[in-house]
Amino acid sequence: MILSMLALLAAQTAEPATTVADASDRLRLAAAEAAAFPNTTLQGYVIEATSSRAIRAEMNRVRPSSNGRRQDATTSWRYSYSFPPAAGRCDPAKGEVVYAITIIMPDLQNRDRLRRADRQAWDRYFAALLTHEVNHARIAKLGAEQLQTAMRSAADCEAARTATSEINAAVSAASVEYDRRTEHGRLEGASFP
Repeated sequence: MILSMLALLAAQTAEPATTVADASDRLRLAAAEAAAFPNTTLQGYVIEATSSRAIRAEMNRVRPSSNGRRQDATTSWRYSYSFPPAAGRCDPAKGEVVYAITIIMPDLQNRDRLRRADRQAWDRYFAALLTHEVNHARIAKLGAEQLQTAMRSAADCEAARTATSEINAAVSAASVEYDRRTEHGRLEGASFP
């Protein structure tokens, strides 16, 4: 009995799952800068509301989570690196970094059905949000470039591995600081309505 009550309570208080999918053609067109960013996958979560207040309410319910907090958009990245052996030994000068970035943006289905003022507000907001997320992608790309440089200039593979850990931490810290300084893009205009 207690277990079933706990399960019912958990189901009632659980956050709604965000359904994220590959970007629609509409989103790829609206977020062309993100879609074209190197090594980047653009994804979207569907918003179907047709008024400013309803859009905000729906976004608050279904937007993705980043570091335990729901955000209107998120950018994440992953680095992988390797040290191809040369003459049977690890050679940091041959170190390779591969990176993958994922940007998740709101995909407003009914933009054309919005009132003119709401559509203009949405367009300003979306442009600012897109710029903010692409700036996160730029931080990640710069981090990959720094990783490659540090790896290849390291004295040995152990020093290269240490450098990768330090740069990973610095890239994450730079992204967090960017969000702190811009209040997750709000100070750059990424606020709706």
